[in-house]
Amino acid sequence: MSFLVNPYWFAPSCGDADAVAFLTATGITDATISSAICTLVTTMKADGTWTKMSAIYPMVGGTATTHKFNLKNPLDTNAAFRLLFSGGWTHSSGGALPNGTNTYANTFFNPSANSSQNSHHISYYSRTNSNLTEIEVGGANTLQGSVLEIRTSNITYFRINSTSVYVSAADTDSRAFYIANRTASNVINGWRNSTKIATGTTASGTLSTQNYFIGSNNSNGSPNFYSRKECAFATIGSGLTDGEAALLYSSIQAFQTTLARQV
Repeated sequence: MSFLVNPYWFAPSCGDADAVAFLTATGITDATISSAICTLVTTMKADGTWTKMSAIYPMVGGTATTHKFNLKNPLDTNAAFRLLFSGGWTHSSGGALPNGTNTYANTFFNPSANSSQNSHHISYYSRTNSNLTEIEVGGANTLQGSVLEIRTSNITYFRINSTSVYVSAADTDSRAFYIANRTASNVINGWRNSTKIATGTTASGTLSTQNYFIGSNNSNGSPNFYSRKECAFATIGSGLTDGEAALLYSSIQAFQTTLARQV
């Protein structure tokens, strides 16, 4: 006996149009991934974090083609903030692994055009424990910009829409979910999983005109400080309240657990 299986069976069964659009764009039909995406989207909509997002990169499907899509707007265009990978990335079911030498992904998200000066965040889910000088998300003019620098000499640095002044915290294991977050002109904080580990009052400044890169910093148009940390999720969006930051981690960690790649 044989059965004809509809390749889009798992996507529409979710009932959420945004989840279905992403699964259709990526061509993903795997039941586990489809279910995880559907649950993630509906959870984020229920807890209010979905509306805070401009870009969500779930890094599912195991290829550069599936990893490039923005869950929030899964069109294959620069304006939709889909990723353009450069260099020797390794793509797998675990996520997108940069080589620390020449890898970066252009998000085409330009803070000066697409973000708010006093309400903004960037995030990165790292599956690699590395203690070198590496930047996981960044975009800056000579001084002004945003950077998430996870575990350099046992310190993680957070900078959002400011000069080259960071808030920081001691960090002995870079396998975690990190958020660099600004909620006011004088409020910046950094999160590791569900814990706020750094706070500061560094004033916001003129927004950077440089696109964010994932896997390195974009310094005046050129990548530097290449990362070696495997990316299993990343987001860009508005500033998050303490409650929203904790909820975002909870939904993403549940997503990673469903995919058996949580740290």
